[in-house]
Amino acid sequence: MVIKPYSFFCCFLPLLLLAACSSQQPDPAPPVVRLNKPLIDVNGAVPRFEPPSRIGNKDYEVYGQPYKVWNGIDHYSTQGTASWYGPGFHGKYTSNGELYNQEDISAAHKNLPLPSYLRVTNLDNGRRLIVRVNDRGPFHGDRILDLSHGAASRLGIVGAGTAKVQVELIQPPRPANAEQLIAQHESRTIQLLATNDVRKAKQVASDVQRRFGVESRVVAMNQMYKLHLGPLEKPQAERLLSKLKGSGFGGAFFLN
Repeated sequence: MVIKPYSFFCCFLPLLLLAACSSQQPDPAPPVVRLNKPLIDVNGAVPRFEPPSRIGNKDYEVYGQPYKVWNGIDHYSTQGTASWYGPGFHGKYTSNGELYNQEDISAAHKNLPLPSYLRVTNLDNGRRLIVRVNDRGPFHGDRILDLSHGAASRLGIVGAGTAKVQVELIQPPRPANAEQLIAQHESRTIQLLATNDVRKAKQVASDVQRRFGVESRVVAMNQMYKLHLGPLEKPQAERLLSKLKGSGFGGAFFLN
């Protein structure tokens, strides 16, 4: 039978479109893996209800590749390759605005809402734990998850660098005071300055606390000292930022 080019295109176009769209959707649940060794539960993160992060939960683009955030997802289970990241990112901000600690039990995922909780099983040795997802990545090949050094160490992945894993989304129960927690989450933190002079940072912190009566703290990060104010309720934070900018701190900005 001779297939005309037009007929071939019409037949296969829907399949091509489906493949393109499905790349942004959660993978279907994988078959159950039967390990030839017992599962070993390792202490990890403790799932708890958390409001969605204010940043890091919008669709985004990396190296020209668009990524969709699966906001509202309630089920996710898949298998693939996990890697880990550590020293080069330690002390830097994660995609949801937190400071990355490589020894925390955390992970990076390209699509899950931030924060999320995943049960990760190393299919090579049966070790499994729960991690808290608070970052984006990995953007390398077909890897599905980037683990913190702390999580990778407990799963026995550090030496090899990568491992075949199974991941499952964990949904913490929604507490009765969920709305109150969400309202509290609307608080804002201001970064006033960054300097390599710790004495200057502490002096400015003291002056600002005296003048504006607001909580402050100096955060050491990558040989720099950053002065943070708050967290404050959103209206108060907006008023304070305006005052600060009019008082010689034109570089002040919201961290979250």
